Amino acid sequence: MQTGQQTHEDVSTIFNSVFNVQLATSPEVINKVYELRYQVYCIDRPFEDPNCFVDKREHDAYDPRSAHALIRHNMTGDSVAAVRLVMAGDNPEQADFPMEGHCVHRMDRSAREAISDAPRQKIAEISRMAVSREFRRRLTEEKSVSGISAPAYYSDSENGKRAMPYISLGLFCAILQMSVKHGITHWMAVMEPAQLRLLKRFGVEFDHVGPVMEYHGSRRPAFTEAASLIEGMRNRRPDVWSLVTDGGRYLPAKPDSGYEGNRREVA
Repeated sequence: MQTGQQTHEDVSTIFNSVFNVQLATSPEVINKVYELRYQVYCIDRPFEDPNCFVDKREHDAYDPRSAHALIRHNMTGDSVAAVRLVMAGDNPEQADFPMEGHCVHRMDRSAREAISDAPRQKIAEISRMAVSREFRRRLTEEKSVSGISAPAYYSDSENGKRAMPYISLGLFCAILQMSVKHGITHWMAVMEPAQLRLLKRFGVEFDHVGPVMEYHGSRRPAFTEAASLIEGMRNRRPDVWSLVTDGGRYLPAKPDSGYEGNRREVA
């Protein structure tokens, strides 16, 4: 019997019936990541010059100190989406992050202090989130530029009904798995405002969110301590928490410092 209480769809069952997360731990899978990025960032959204990548694999100087992951379609094995975590590497105090010089100085004082106080070797930037052109053609919301800023209603030929695996949540599964593997406790990112709003709907809220700025389009910088974000997600959306953490299998370490999140409204 159906009650009057609103319930959320089982996002874990839906996502796992259609997709899987694959960490890129081999040269073959890393090349798949680069190929997808070339299609997205050089062809679909030409932020980068395709002539700079004669092998049709988009990569840059941050990739050697990054962890990479793919979202793959279970039935076909196709690469659906990719993301990387840029880490500080072997020389944390000398290593920059891609968004750092462009965005961090424009965040408020409390955000800058939080970034400065966090151990640099424990920070990672969420970067190069990309969704394939072929997959976007299967979505009903094809107007989204990035493919992850609007609900991704997937026409699921495997069980004959429309599923709703939000691709950004699948990417967050990958982000968390990579973070646990590499001991990351803090995340920074620069995202579309609509993507931040979508994530907030699913209980994913960053502690610090900066102003809208021009950075490959309109973007907002964000910074958070991973464990507090995941715990907040558990309180707000336990169903999403279960998907992202794989039922509690992946939980980020708490930072050694006395960091406390200073939650900002995500507009």
